[in-house]
Amino acid sequence: MEQYLENPNRYELRSGMEKDAPLCPYGNHYEWIGFDLNAMEYVRFTKSVFKLLIQKMHSAN
Repeated sequence: MEQYLENPNRYELRSGMEKDAPLCPYGNHYEWIGFDLNAMEYVRFTKSVFKLLIQKMHSAN
């Protein structure tokens, strides 16, 4: 959470159906997955960061 709060614009939420999105450990697609725009790689968010991003997404609509 601390790393996200230091630079929230570095991360975005992407659909788990993106062609390059990784599968979950059980081999299924994530519904949503984080993406680090600086490192250009997918990341897993903590539940608290995920909730913040979902709220941000809903408030933008």
